[in-house]
Amino acid sequence: MAAEQGNPAPNMAESSARFDQLPPGRKEDVEHQNGPGRPHFDPAARPGAMVSQVLQPQYMKLANPGPLGLLSFAITTFVLGLYECGAGLPGSNPQGDVGPNQAIFGLAAFMGGTVQIIAGIMEFRVGNTFGSTVHCSYGAFWLSYAMFLLPYLGIEAAYNGNERAYTFALGIYLILWSFLTLLFLIAALRTNVAILCVFSFLTLAFFFLGLANFLATEHATASLRINKVGGAFTVVCAFCAFYAGASGLMIPETTFVRFPLGEIVSGPES
Repeated sequence: MAAEQGNPAPNMAESSARFDQLPPGRKEDVEHQNGPGRPHFDPAARPGAMVSQVLQPQYMKLANPGPLGLLSFAITTFVLGLYECGAGLPGSNPQGDVGPNQAIFGLAAFMGGTVQIIAGIMEFRVGNTFGSTVHCSYGAFWLSYAMFLLPYLGIEAAYNGNERAYTFALGIYLILWSFLTLLFLIAALRTNVAILCVFSFLTLAFFFLGLANFLATEHATASLRINKVGGAFTVVCAFCAFYAGASGLMIPETTFVRFPLGEIVSGPES
């Protein structure tokens, strides 16, 4: 059966000869790992032998960095989306004097920023140009966004109290991220439904949040409503990212559960 599957059965004579040549201390280690008299690893005899939930670990094998990047993005985006909807704020007003986003700083700097950039570098290592670009870009977004939340950097103070100039600058910042996300959406058209939903809702979220900042000083009521719409799209985007990231963790080695991504079947390339 092993030979039929492309995995030739181990040469017992050779394994035993190599085992006999080992020094006594090394023999004890091998027997402790594989059982007395077993110079080779037998999965049938030791089905539970594993390291950190990985059976017969290949220490140079690269893990899938996708779930790490998606989940770090998802949790940070979800929290920000709730704040932009006004959750827990006086009058549910995300544009008031209380908050709304200062509490996101830790998540933005570490989970959304640092962790996602690490995931992007890992995607580069496995040859995924798209994944590397996306994760590093949004990791940089969260780090740059976190800078707005540090008063001692003086970013807002540099506008000398001109609220319109400051909110307009934020609007430009967010609209350009909407444009970049749209490019990512186009580049992802042959991936799967879950990823397309992430980029679609994120494009809309950036657009409406940017638009709300453009209108913040001249049309306050409309700006508030649009900001909450942007926050709602942000929350939906985060749910999609949670689903897509969790799907990558649902592997046969650890669970029976599967999260289908909705693979897109396309014709052959022209």
